[in-house]
Amino acid sequence: MKYFLILLSIVSMRTCMDQSKRQLMLDLESNSLNMKDINGLYKVIKLNHEDISSFNININFDKKTQKISGFSGCNKFFGSYSQLKNKLSFSEIGSTKMLCNEEKNNLENLLLKALKKANLILFNDKGFSLYQNKKLLLIGKKEQSMAQDISFEYSAFSRNVYNVIKLNKKSIYVQKDKKSKAFNTTCSKEQWDKVLKLCNDIDFKNISNLKAPTQKRLYDGAAIAKLKVTLDGKIYETSAFDHGDPHPDIANLVKEILSLAQNIE
Repeated sequence: MKYFLILLSIVSMRTCMDQSKRQLMLDLESNSLNMKDINGLYKVIKLNHEDISSFNININFDKKTQKISGFSGCNKFFGSYSQLKNKLSFSEIGSTKMLCNEEKNNLENLLLKALKKANLILFNDKGFSLYQNKKLLLIGKKEQSMAQDISFEYSAFSRNVYNVIKLNKKSIYVQKDKKSKAFNTTCSKEQWDKVLKLCNDIDFKNISNLKAPTQKRLYDGAAIAKLKVTLDGKIYETSAFDHGDPHPDIANLVKEILSLAQNIE
């Protein structure tokens, strides 16, 4: 029985190692098709194979200065990094000294240790993975930086519907009737932060390819709607969809924009 358990443990360890190697090979194969530079804000969603997305840990990379900053779940941290193709290393990592509960302190220690060990970075269309040789350390997912210049315009038109909503960091503009007066009010920080949070999982560069889930607008069963996003001076626009029934990828964002405009008059 003892020898059987030892053999089982060895097989399990080899299986885990094989899975890790296979994943690394898959990442290496797909990496040549994706970005080669890291820049901007990323949310750490996995650390040592554990899902830590609920802790809102993030890392911000500044490509120009080769500096990093971020939130470890407890403290803010900062340092520098060096990247040459897929080789990456961190140095001079420091942090603030606030005390947190044991879980957050342990998580912070694991994160900073992972950054110090990292020597390989692989990219995908949503973010990156950091490795120490063949060992996966953490996975980061691209986030929309709050510093980015972004604004939204939602429109819906039919014989009986006229609805235009323009939203940016400073204001909410609403016109509910073609002949009526438009209303303009201040967008609060809380409202804007909520909108930005809903943008984290959206690839705006791809929204023109999103297919409408329903087709009621084709027989006057719904108004024709569109969402236009201006991001850092570039415009991205969806194809037409039924008002109130957008593609799932943008549904929560559209719902929030409509909600903000609903009580403005």
